[in-house]
Amino acid sequence: MITVDDGVTAITSATGNGLTAGADDGSLDVQSTQSMQGNATGTTTLNVSDGGYSGASSSLTTAATGNTVEASISGGGDMTSTVTQTTGPVSITTDSQINAGLAETGDVTASSQAIANSAGIGASTGYSGTTVNQTSTAITQADGGATVQYTAGALSLAATAVSNNLTATGTDGAAQDVTATQSMTGVRTQAAQFVAVGNGQTVTNAATATANNISATGEWNPLNVVTVQDNTGYVRAQAETTSYEFGSSSSLAYGVGNSVMAGEIGSDLTLTNTQTNSGDGVQSIASSTGNNGYDLTGSAIAMGNAVTGYSCSSCGGTVNATNSQYNSSDVGATGTVSFTASARSVTGVATAVGNSATFYTTKPTN
Repeated sequence: MITVDDGVTAITSATGNGLTAGADDGSLDVQSTQSMQGNATGTTTLNVSDGGYSGASSSLTTAATGNTVEASISGGGDMTSTVTQTTGPVSITTDSQINAGLAETGDVTASSQAIANSAGIGASTGYSGTTVNQTSTAITQADGGATVQYTAGALSLAATAVSNNLTATGTDGAAQDVTATQSMTGVRTQAAQFVAVGNGQTVTNAATATANNISATGEWNPLNVVTVQDNTGYVRAQAETTSYEFGSSSSLAYGVGNSVMAGEIGSDLTLTNTQTNSGDGVQSIASSTGNNGYDLTGSAIAMGNAVTGYSCSSCGGTVNATNSQYNSSDVGATGTVSFTASARSVTGVATAVGNSATFYTTKPTN
């Protein structure tokens, strides 16, 4: 626990298994098998004394990860990687709280992130061949919140929970073959934040929960991606904000069972995607309430399966996609916006989709 009357930077991190591999020249072969069978918990609390001031700028970062791999190569060499990650029936949880109910804050940025399995693969110029297998039976949960009497700055809070995550990045002409399998069979993937502000200039509250997530991007050479995702767990994203007086106050809740994004700039994208979401439901709840102010926003988005693939049309790129999506889970989104006195603009959005697929070619802008 941290008690301050001035600006603070706090970083809290809990990791079960971690591997970092890299090469600036030559080739690289990464073979990694990780198993996480214990809990990982990260907690950060910022207390501002009654009548006090937290300072001009504060930053809180809270993270808990079961298994993580970071592998990269540059200098034109080739990399092959085979990554297997398993997280058992444990808890991967974070909690970030700001207690300033009778105090003032300046600009505050706080993030709470919980990930059961994470792999980051990066290649520059050369070639990357990646095979990733991720399995989680864990509870993955990120919580956050704040109670603030007054802030003239920006109060920005984000909670993110992901059971399985893969990010593959190719730059400077790197070609990539990516094959990824993700399975989430744990109880839940959940992100939740509750914020209460007496008088706030800019208040942003975001909660994102994703059971399985894959992002693959490339530049100027072909990107070939094969993905298989399966989720049977409950997914919940909840962001609730109360601002009595406000300049702008927003809540965003985004929950998805399976998510894939693949993009190639300058060459061809080939994507074969299979997604199955059959869990206990995907639910997103966003609530923004206040008394008097200017702009009030509440947005809730829930999806069972979501995939996006794109390439650069002006660079001669094409998209060749084969897509299969199955959702048998209840998907619900609730967006609530309310005020008691006056507001300049009020926006409420609720979107619930079982399966979403978007494929396109586009001309990038500089």
